[in-house]
Amino acid sequence: MKKWIFAAALLPQLCLANASDAMSFYLDQQYQKAFTLFEQTAELGDGRSQFNLAVQYLRGQGVKADPIKAYGYFSVAIDNGFKMAEQARKSVARRLDKSQLAKAKTLAAELIARYGKSGSQSINYEISRTLTYNPTREKTVNPATVYPDALHSDGVPGLASYLFDIDKNGVPRDLILLNSYPAPEFGQSIAEKLRQTRFVAADKKFNNAIIRGVFAGAQDSEVSQKLQARAQQLLLQAKRDDVNAQAELATVLKLLDDQPQYHAIDGGVKAIPVVAPEISYSSITQPEFTKQTKLETSTFNFSYLVNLNTEGKVVHKQPYEQVKIPKVLRKKAEKLMQQWQLSPAQGELNDENWYYVQFFYNNQVTNPEYLNDQIVAYVEVKPLINKEKMQQWRYWQQKAAMGGHSDTLFQLGVNCNIRLLTLAAKQDHSRAQLQLGKCLLAKADGATVHANQAKYWLERAAAQGNLIAKRKLAGWYVRYSDNGSELEKAIELAEEVADENDHPLAYAYLAAAHAKLGNFEEAVDYQQQALSEANEQAFDQAPFQQSLAAYQQGNILF
Repeated sequence: MKKWIFAAALLPQLCLANASDAMSFYLDQQYQKAFTLFEQTAELGDGRSQFNLAVQYLRGQGVKADPIKAYGYFSVAIDNGFKMAEQARKSVARRLDKSQLAKAKTLAAELIARYGKSGSQSINYEISRTLTYNPTREKTVNPATVYPDALHSDGVPGLASYLFDIDKNGVPRDLILLNSYPAPEFGQSIAEKLRQTRFVAADKKFNNAIIRGVFAGAQDSEVSQKLQARAQQLLLQAKRDDVNAQAELATVLKLLDDQPQYHAIDGGVKAIPVVAPEISYSSITQPEFTKQTKLETSTFNFSYLVNLNTEGKVVHKQPYEQVKIPKVLRKKAEKLMQQWQLSPAQGELNDENWYYVQFFYNNQVTNPEYLNDQIVAYVEVKPLINKEKMQQWRYWQQKAAMGGHSDTLFQLGVNCNIRLLTLAAKQDHSRAQLQLGKCLLAKADGATVHANQAKYWLERAAAQGNLIAKRKLAGWYVRYSDNGSELEKAIELAEEVADENDHPLAYAYLAAAHAKLGNFEEAVDYQQQALSEANEQAFDQAPFQQSLAAYQQGNILF
C-alpha cells in the first residue's frame, strides 16, 4: 500500500490566520495579534473566538479593557453554543452597575443579531448565499471519467472537483482545482475529462461552472479501513477546535458516506427514531410544467425536508438548500406536496416519516439535438437518516469555515461570494485571490473601485506564480492603464504566460500593450500569433481578427 495516501500535504494547509493560530498567539502572549485574528473569526460566528475576544476585553489584553464589550461577546458566544461563556458573563454582570448592564445588554443584542447563530453576518448566512443553483449548458461531448489505475487496483476511494469557465464555443477554460482527496491523481483525472468535454455553443461566456467527481473505491479495502481510522483520529482533534482537522474531517466524512442517497438533517428537525420506509414510486404524483418565457432560460433544482403522517400526507415541510428559486416554481412544488398521499413500497408508515424531496424543473429552450427537452419536471422522494451532528460532513465544514480555514472559505465562496473569498484571499490563498480578482472584474463594468480591487488581488495571486492571474493582470493593464511602466509590466507578464502555454490571449495582450506604446509593427506580429493560437485552440476568432485589422490600420481598440 502506498504510504502517501494519507500524507498531510494532500489537503491544502493554507490557514495562516485562523482561530487555531489566534490561540497560539494568545498562549504565546502576543495579545494584539491574537485579538486581530479572533476578531476576524468572531465575525463569522465562531463561539470560541467570541469567548476569547470577551476574555481579552475583560483583561485588557491587546486591547483597552472594556467589561461592557466583554459582556456582549460572552453573550454572542453563548448564542453560538459556547456554554463556558455563561458563568463568565454572570461574573462580568456582577461588576457592572445598572446603567452599564443596560448598555451591555443592548450591545449583546446587536452582536447576536449580526454574529449569532442566525446572525445576518454569520457564516450560516453566508453559506445560505452560496447555495444558488448555477446550471451549466448541455454537454455535446461528455467523455468518461477515468479511474486512476493504481488507485483503482488498490480500491482507493476519492473525490475531486474543478472550477472553470465555458467560452462561447462551448470549450472549458481556466480550470482551477477546488480539491482532490486523498490523492492528486483524482483531480488530474477530472481535469483530463474536462479538457475533452464540450458544451453547447452560446452567445456569451459562462462563468464559474463546477464539475465534481466521486470515485467509489472498494468498501472493504485497506485504504477504506485507514480512512475510517483517519476519521476517528481527526474527530478527536476537531473536537479540540483544531481548524485544519475540522476541514479534513469534513472531506473524509463526505468521502466515507456510504449512503449518498440519504441526507443527514440538522438541528432544524427533531431526532428521527426510525428511518422511514422507501416510498412507492407509483404513488408519487409528478409535477406538471410548461416552459415559460418569463423565467430565465435555465434549469432549477431545489429541495425540501418533509414529514408524512401515517396516511402519507405532508404535515410539515421546510426548504432545504434553496435560494433564489423563482416564486412560481416554489408555489407549484409546495401545492403539489400538499396534494400528495404517498404510500410505502413495503411495510407501513410510522407516526413520523421524514423524507428528502428534490424537485427538478427544466426551462431550457427546446433543442432535441441535445436531448434537453425530454424531461421538463420531476420530483423524487428519499428517506432521511438522522446522523449525530459530529458525523455530518457539513457540520465540520461549517465549523472550519467559522474558524477561518482559508481553503474551506475558498470552497464555499467560489461562486463570487466576495466576503468569503476576501477572507481566504487575505490569508494568501492564491486561488482565492485569483477568483476574487475574476469576480471583481466581472462586477467592474466601469466601476473604478471594483477594477482597482481586482487589480490588487490579481497582483497578489500573480506574485505567487499563478499563470491565470498573470494573464488576467496583463489584460487589466492593457484595458485600464495608459501608464508606460504598467504596459511594460503587461508585456512581461504576457510573455511569461505565452512561454508557458501559448495562450492566445497572452499574445493578444502583448499586441495590445505594444499598440498602446505606439509599436504597431510588433502589435501586428503578436496579434497574428494570437490569431494562429486561437485557431489552434478552438477560441472564437472574430475578436482576434478585429484587433488585427485595427493594428494594421494603426488604431487601438483598448
